Amino acid sequence: MKIRTSQDTIEEYNPSKITNSLIDEVGLEQQTANRITKQVNNELESLTLDTVTSILIRELVNSKLVENGLSEFVDTYARVGMPVKEIENLINEGNRSNANMQQNPETIHKYVADNSMKQYALNHLLPTELADGHRKGDYHIHDLEYFAHRPLNCQQHDLRVFIRNGLKVDGTGDHTSIAKSPTHLETLVNHTGEILLASQQDMSGGQAMSLWNVFASPFARGRSYDEIKQCVQMLIYNLNMAYASRGSQVPFTSMQLEFGVPNFLKDVTAYGKGGIVCGTYGDYEEEALLLTRAITEVLMEGDAHGKPHLFPNTIYSLRPETFKNGAYDEDLELVHELSAKLGTSYYANMFPSYQGDLGNYMGCRTHLSNTWTGDWDTDCLRTGNLAYCTINLPRLAYNSKEPSDIFAQLDNVMSKIEEILLIRREQGLKALNESKILPFISQTISDEDSPYYRVENSTLSFGFNGLNEMLLSLFGVDITDPSANKFGQEVISYINDHANTLKDETGLRWSTIQTPAESTAHRFATIDRKLYGDKVISNGVTGSEYYSNSSHVPVDTTADIIQKIRVEEPYHRLTPGGHIFHAFFGESYGDAESFMSLTEKICKNSDIGFWAYSSALSYCMRCHTVMKGLQNKCPNCGEVDNVEWYDRITGYVQQVGHAKASNGGWNNGKRQELVDRTRYQK
Repeated sequence: MKIRTSQDTIEEYNPSKITNSLIDEVGLEQQTANRITKQVNNELESLTLDTVTSILIRELVNSKLVENGLSEFVDTYARVGMPVKEIENLINEGNRSNANMQQNPETIHKYVADNSMKQYALNHLLPTELADGHRKGDYHIHDLEYFAHRPLNCQQHDLRVFIRNGLKVDGTGDHTSIAKSPTHLETLVNHTGEILLASQQDMSGGQAMSLWNVFASPFARGRSYDEIKQCVQMLIYNLNMAYASRGSQVPFTSMQLEFGVPNFLKDVTAYGKGGIVCGTYGDYEEEALLLTRAITEVLMEGDAHGKPHLFPNTIYSLRPETFKNGAYDEDLELVHELSAKLGTSYYANMFPSYQGDLGNYMGCRTHLSNTWTGDWDTDCLRTGNLAYCTINLPRLAYNSKEPSDIFAQLDNVMSKIEEILLIRREQGLKALNESKILPFISQTISDEDSPYYRVENSTLSFGFNGLNEMLLSLFGVDITDPSANKFGQEVISYINDHANTLKDETGLRWSTIQTPAESTAHRFATIDRKLYGDKVISNGVTGSEYYSNSSHVPVDTTADIIQKIRVEEPYHRLTPGGHIFHAFFGESYGDAESFMSLTEKICKNSDIGFWAYSSALSYCMRCHTVMKGLQNKCPNCGEVDNVEWYDRITGYVQQVGHAKASNGGWNNGKRQELVDRTRYQK
C-alpha cells in the first residue's frame, strides 16, 4: 500500500510511523501505541486499497483513540490544516523554502495557510494522476499554495497607465484612497512603490517595471540632479522597507533600466504631469539617463549601515547604441562598479535577434520579448508569466536504456504538464472574471475601457532541472563535453519545439524556461535518492543533495569563464520564457574595468541574453562592516557570532544566514551549492 503524504510525496506504507507519531506527538506508551497501530492496520486491510492519504490514516487513528477511551488525545493528534507537531516545528524552527522571508508571526501564518492551499490544489483542483506526478517528483508544480487563489505568476507593469489614470491600489477605490494622475516626481515615485506592492497581493511571483526611467523622465524635467537622486532614494528605500507583502516580506520587485531612450521609443508619445501629453520620449533623453544614474548611485551607497539594497533587482539594458561614441561610458563604468562592489546589478543583452526591440525580464529570469504579436507594448507590458512546471530531467535518464528513450518520456511528461497549466490558466480566468478576487490587476483602465492585466498575452512555460546530471547519467560526461552538450541542446530544442507547436494549436503563448529552482533542485535530488539509490547522480551529500540548475554548467566546474559562456549560450535562445548566466567571482576580482570589457564581449560575441556578476559578501552586524567573500570573522572588530553572509541564491541576492549557523534563509541544498561554487579569480 502507498501513502499520499501531506509533504507532497508518495511513500510506502510503514505502520511503525503511526506508532512513532503516537509516541512523539501524543505521548502514548509503547504498548498502547502498538495496540492503536494494529487496529488501524486491520481497518486499512479491510479497505483493500492500493493508495490512501495520510489524512485518512490520521482520521482512522483518531477514531481508534476515541474507541479506546483516549479521546483526550484527539485534539493533540488532530490535523488543523497540518499536524499540530508540524505547526510547533514551524514556530520553533521555521521554514527555509523561500530565502526572501525571515522567521516571524506572518511567516508562520503564511506557511500554515500554504499547506492547506497546497492540499486543496492537489486533492481537489487537479486530477489524481496529475497531482501524483508532482508528489512522485516526475515534475514540480510551482506555487501550488497559490494555484487556487493567486494563479498568475510574474508581471511586467506599465507606469504610463497610472500616469494617465491615477491610482486605486485596491483596484476599485471602494476600500482605499484614490490618487489623481501625479504632478510631481515625488508622487510618481510613491505611486511606483504602491503599484508594485498592490499587485504583489494578487500575483504569486515577482513584480517588474521595464522602461521606468524612460516613462518617468518627463517628471524629472527642470529638477536638479540632487532632487532627482533624493526622489530615487525614496523609491529604493520604499521598496526595501515595505515589509508588508505576503508572509511579511518586502515585495519581490525588478526594474529594467535604459541608458537614455532606446531608438524604438524616441517617437512614442510621452505623458507628463497630470497625464498630459508632453511631446515624445526622445525629448527626454537627458532626464532618462539621469534617473538611471541616480538609481545606480543610490544602490552603490547601500543602506544606512552600508548593507546592499536587495530590491529592486536592477537590470540594465545593453543595446548596440550603448557602446557607440562613448556617450554612456561613464554610466557603464558606474554600473560595473556596482557589480564589483555588491554584485547586485543584472545585464540584459539586446544584441541577439531573439530579444526584439524590448526583451524584458521579471524577478530573477522570467522573460518576454516582442516576438508574440510583434508589438512591444502588447507583448511585453501588462502581462507576464502565467505559470510554469519543471521537468525532472535526471529521472528520465534513470528510466532510459538508450539516450533516445528520453524523447518518448518527454512526450508523456509534457502532456501532463500541458494539462496542469491549462487547468491553472482556467483557474486564473475564474479568479479574474468570475470570483473577482484579483481586483488590482483586473481593474478597468478608464481611458481604454479594458482590463489592466492582459491575460491573453501571458506565457505558459515548460521548465526543466538537472540537464547536467541527465547527461552524466546517459554518457558518463557532463555538459562541458561537446558531444554531451550537443545532445543536451537537442533535448531542450525538443521541449521548445513542443511549446511552439502548442502555440499554433491552441493560440496561447507557450514557452520554455530555465527554472530558478530555489527548492526544486534539492527536492528532486532528495526524492530520486530515495527511489533510485546509487543510480542517482547528484551534487552534495545526503541531506544536502541537489541537481545543477536548468542547463547550467555545474557550480564546481573547472571550465574558465569563456568556456562556460560557450557551453551555456545556446540555451538562452532555446528558453524564451526565461534564462540567466551566472558569473561567480572571488574576492580578488573586483574592478569595473575588467567587468566592462567582459560585458562588451558578451554582448557583441555571444547569445547570452541575461546575466549577473556575482560575488559573495559578508556583513558584520556588530560594527556594520561589509566584506568581500564568505568571512567567518570580521577583520574590523573581531566579531564571529554575528557575521551575515550574502550571495545570489538562484537569480537574486539574498541573506544566507549567519556564518556560524546551520540555519538561515537558504535550504540545505542551496547552502551546499554555495560552498561548492567555483569563483573566478584574477
